[in-house]
Amino acid sequence: MTRSYSNRLSEQDIEDIQERLVTHIEKAFGIDARILLYDTTNFFTFLATTNDRSDLAQRGHSKQKRHDLRQIGLALLVTRDFQIPLFHKVYPGNIPDVSLFPQLTGELVDRYRRVTGKAPDATLVFDKGNVTDDVMEDLVVRGAHFVAALSANKCADLLATPQDKFHPIDAMPGTQAFDTTTIMWGKSCQVVVVYTESFFTQQLQGVTQNLVKCQKNLLDRAKRLERWRQGKSRGKRPTVRSVRMRVKAILSAQFMKDLIQTDVKEDNISGIPRLSYSVDHSALQRLSQERLGRTALVSDHTQWSTRQVVEAYRSLCVVEDAFKNMKNTDFLRWQPAHHWTNQKLRVHALYCVLALLVASLARKVAFESGVNLTLPALLKELSAIREVAVIYPPGTLAHPKDHITLSRMSARQKKIAQALEIGETLG
Repeated sequence: MTRSYSNRLSEQDIEDIQERLVTHIEKAFGIDARILLYDTTNFFTFLATTNDRSDLAQRGHSKQKRHDLRQIGLALLVTRDFQIPLFHKVYPGNIPDVSLFPQLTGELVDRYRRVTGKAPDATLVFDKGNVTDDVMEDLVVRGAHFVAALSANKCADLLATPQDKFHPIDAMPGTQAFDTTTIMWGKSCQVVVVYTESFFTQQLQGVTQNLVKCQKNLLDRAKRLERWRQGKSRGKRPTVRSVRMRVKAILSAQFMKDLIQTDVKEDNISGIPRLSYSVDHSALQRLSQERLGRTALVSDHTQWSTRQVVEAYRSLCVVEDAFKNMKNTDFLRWQPAHHWTNQKLRVHALYCVLALLVASLARKVAFESGVNLTLPALLKELSAIREVAVIYPPGTLAHPKDHITLSRMSARQKKIAQALEIGETLG
């Protein structure tokens, strides 16, 4: 996009483009937007700290671990099938997700309702980081359907439900669930506690690794204190308060302060603190039986089956795939963004999301023609299809037959080319 044209697009123009596109693609491609997935990510920039021409680029938590650089946030509302982006919004990189969610969800849902008139039938799916009482009450008032995860502190009693009350879910091996109906945010909601064997194993492995790491650090700290008591250490003398602060930092990993019991007290003779610790095996057993491998979900769909709620929530992972594709260095990549004003960065976000939209629709068309590929695999196949100019030497009988054609294709590429009508415009 040239500078002259990109300068003409305001934020309102970008929103109008999105709304007109949604209307068109729903008619032309018949997308299924009954379940809408919401998630956010951010992209780092190389804008200098002294550059004050963009307040979108801010320092904040970087999901790409580039905390040293300024970030730009991107919120997406995509369909569950084929991850087709319907609406997007860029926002300053220092705004936490939970602060952004109330404003954006209301805006995106209202725009979807205005464009399609289908919002009452659409279900918004989002993660627990966006759940607050104010947000949920607002969604209830708007009449929006939802499926979301709940943090442990909001449903500790339900998460501790005995395992014998769980039941298997059809077509989901290794998954069990317990469901109940309760009043939340002034509305009758279904709460589903899901237990997954693979998730249990992953969490147990993480807990075990943290236990080993914490015990090693505590042992090292206890040995240092012993050297102080023996007069073999120099420096700032440790106190009970400083040791307790250090122990608190060591046990900062999830669950550790509940699983490891510590005792710090001053030695009567030397005055140097003593540190002792032990693993609380009963707490470890409770954690294993009542928490690990479990996720609490909430939905206003009280008539949905447990499987429908779980499948809706698990579909959130496809938004992560969409973000991963936008960070792919081969296709659809956001970076580098060679812009330093809010307006240009919004336009950059627009054509990056448009690229994802076109590629996602192409994947849908290919799938309906019998070619089931991931988006990166499809783009790799398409990139191997090339236009070839066939030019004969001047003065030969074949010279008038100069033409442009497509390169030799595999059987799969031919099927994709036919589905996407590649080559129809070659002359």
